[in-house]
Amino acid sequence: MPRDNKDHPTSRRNVLKVTGATGAASLTGLAGCSGFGSSEPDRDHFKLGVVTSLSGDLRFGGNVTRRGYELWKKEVNSNDGIEIDGSKYEVKLTYADAKSDPSTGADAASKMISNEKVDAVLGPYSSGVTLAVAPIMDKNKMPHITGSAESPQIWQKKPKYTFGTIPTVAVMAKEAAKSVYGFDPAPKSVYITGVNTPFSKATSQAFRSAAKDAGVNVAGYELFPRSTDYSNVVTKAKNASPDFHFHGGHIGSHVDLVKAAKQIDYSPNGFMCHYGVNTSSFKEGAGAAGNYLFGATVWLPKVQRSGGVLFGTPKKYTDAAKTTYDSQPDYTQAASTAAGIVFQKAFEKMGVTPPLSQDERNDLVSTLEDINVNTFYGDIQFETDGEFYHNNVKTEPLAIQLGKKGESAIVGPKDAAEGTPKYPVPGWNKR
Repeated sequence: MPRDNKDHPTSRRNVLKVTGATGAASLTGLAGCSGFGSSEPDRDHFKLGVVTSLSGDLRFGGNVTRRGYELWKKEVNSNDGIEIDGSKYEVKLTYADAKSDPSTGADAASKMISNEKVDAVLGPYSSGVTLAVAPIMDKNKMPHITGSAESPQIWQKKPKYTFGTIPTVAVMAKEAAKSVYGFDPAPKSVYITGVNTPFSKATSQAFRSAAKDAGVNVAGYELFPRSTDYSNVVTKAKNASPDFHFHGGHIGSHVDLVKAAKQIDYSPNGFMCHYGVNTSSFKEGAGAAGNYLFGATVWLPKVQRSGGVLFGTPKKYTDAAKTTYDSQPDYTQAASTAAGIVFQKAFEKMGVTPPLSQDERNDLVSTLEDINVNTFYGDIQFETDGEFYHNNVKTEPLAIQLGKKGESAIVGPKDAAEGTPKYPVPGWNKR
């Protein structure tokens, strides 16, 4: 419910000077301060913490979320900040590095909350770190939106203070797999592999669930550590001779899988991997081995969605991302930017000025539960009950396929498809 502004000395300022809109914020975000809960009566900006992996083996994904959050901040501050009752307040971000490790992420989040006096937190790239961070947010009553993590385990635990803008992979991977079962010829047997981490395991389980629902034989199902030897994985799969291969993992594991498949000439009718097959990192890593690969997404620069907050359309957002980072954004970057937009709209709806008190942070959670925001990324509305509690499941999942030059085409669901898929895919010697 909207609230009156606090008696705050900055509320009479009409426009604030924007500083460091594109500059990097502190990567540690842990400078010594007097402690969580003490007042900052002179703070004239919204201060959000970011906990994500800026180092370690998940640093690529962590920096994707960072680009998304930074692009939101840059665009808000280029408009002189968030407007509250005629006054504008810029946004500043402070960072804590989870180092691709859940326990490190939890410690970093705890220290940030204690030391930095943030108004809210933008969350991790990986599901494993998010699962460790969410209890810290509940304990400290800190509103938290992740623009990336997709494991259903996060929402099944019903975190009071954590929300997510990307539909859980239990929805995304299963819906994308359904499109595969509509291909001609429809697969009669599938082989499913995955990395044994929360997100990747949930992806593989969703693929298996879709196969069961379609009455398709699962010729093999295997989960393994991040550092596995993919030649052994692919050899087992080849011996099973499936029609189609599904894989749950992150970008590096996708690259390793398709390269190993090419090396031993394992060539089912198609592969589907999730996440990130349309990123420049995957395309550079996989090369021609990645051509004709299928994937799952909720957003592409060319998808037909529109929203009036900040960027308006996917194309305008993509243009802004290319100008700032010289690279095309993927759905995680877009969803991370959208997470910032949701906080922005919630602040505006509440009519609060910085810094937020604990009562206002509690009210922010209630506002997030009621909010419905139309953005360039898609509609965002968080569930308030059931197995997807506090997750946004409104944005439609899409099945995509990479072309010979790495371009992405939407191949499912049928009402969103741009054409028929290249299926069965060409053999390795024809790519």
